[in-house]
Amino acid sequence: MNSITKRWIKGSLLIIIALLVMASAFMLLTFRNSYYSAAQTALSNRINTINGTLNASGRMDDAEREELLFNLTSDFAEKDRFELMLLGETGQVVATSSGFAPASRMNIEDFNHAVSGGEEIFISTYKSQMNEKIMSATFVLDEPARDVCAVRITTSLEKIDSEIGVIAVFIAAAALMIVVFSIMSGTFFIRSIVMPIHSIKDTADKIAQGEFTARIESNSSFDEEIGQLCTSINHMAEELGRNDELKNEFISSVSHELRTPLTAIKGWAETMDSTNDVATLQKGTDVILQETDRLYAMVENLLDFSRLQNTTFSLSKEKLDLVAEVYDAVIMYMPQAEKHGIEINFEEPEIFIPIMADKNRVRQVMINLIDNAIKYSEENSVIEVNITCSKDNNTASVEVKDYGKGIHPDDISKVKGKFYKGKGAKRGSGIGLALVSEIMQLHGGRFDIESEYGKYTSMQVTFRTVPAVKGK
Repeated sequence: MNSITKRWIKGSLLIIIALLVMASAFMLLTFRNSYYSAAQTALSNRINTINGTLNASGRMDDAEREELLFNLTSDFAEKDRFELMLLGETGQVVATSSGFAPASRMNIEDFNHAVSGGEEIFISTYKSQMNEKIMSATFVLDEPARDVCAVRITTSLEKIDSEIGVIAVFIAAAALMIVVFSIMSGTFFIRSIVMPIHSIKDTADKIAQGEFTARIESNSSFDEEIGQLCTSINHMAEELGRNDELKNEFISSVSHELRTPLTAIKGWAETMDSTNDVATLQKGTDVILQETDRLYAMVENLLDFSRLQNTTFSLSKEKLDLVAEVYDAVIMYMPQAEKHGIEINFEEPEIFIPIMADKNRVRQVMINLIDNAIKYSEENSVIEVNITCSKDNNTASVEVKDYGKGIHPDDISKVKGKFYKGKGAKRGSGIGLALVSEIMQLHGGRFDIESEYGKYTSMQVTFRTVPAVKGK
């Protein structure tokens, strides 16, 4: 797998270098064109000056014109920068401002182009016999002056190319400095990411191996998104550790909850096996049936919670009367409440409250809420069950309120978590309220808990209502 550094080199540094190369080439080309254009303009200006001098001399015969051109050539003031040449009818050099007149013809291509091309001034660039780069401007006279048919001015491009070379060095140095700065800043930036990632990876590996106490130490360089990631991973480790503790507590609690009824069943079975007393047999049968129901309910809760955790689980929804479902659950728990001297107050609304829900799951919610209220109520106390509707929001809420010991403030935000058993928790697996929360989420509803420690606990579930069937 490619490292972040390699990906940065391929994705950013190479692009920066390519852009710098293109920018440098463009700048060099721009400077070269500018310098060469200035040289062409200088040559053209001097040709135009000579042509203007000829035109301003008035009417002269060929000999006089030739003499004027020779004088202009011999008296040419810029011999150190340019060379002025007079050309014959075949392009041969007749005279030069430097006094050098070669016998052979030199670079007559520009002369031929000037004669045949129709351009007033023909500019060309070529290499001299000394391998010197030359730029020339050739102008064909409108009327030949005896042996002189054209004028040529040349200049060396060596100085211009030398200056362009110096500019190229400066541009290359600037580009190199930019690349070096990019590498340094990029390396610093990458290190600020890679080093925290290595620390995060090491900590994550420890967490994956079950070391939930591992934490990423805070560092001033771990800021912004990296810092947020570190905080999230530390929080994840904390939650995993807490869940691991809850799991262990759950296993211990469930083991205890299973052992208690199993011990009772085993004990009474042994007692019944060794006696023929009818009363003892009847009492043993009752205890065994009661503890078996308790075991069955516990196992069912565990299985239901496991099913609800499965993402493939689906509800079997139908239109139900919420009032009827709550009434059935209250009636079911009336005898159990009376055994503990607890009164369940439920004023059944005389209206039909239709909801679209899974009948079995709604009953499970109500059973868990009422069972929990009975479990934590004091003797000779009251449990209130109320149903309220909100037509504006199209919702219906069921509140189960007991006046028992309440929920400790430290536990109220956690009691809906799976396997959690708060301070003063009684028998059970610790998943009853978690099961209620899961079922309400699947129905798109809410589960809210309000409690004042030592006074009361109010648990409320809210369903969305649907339009009633005609006639109901």
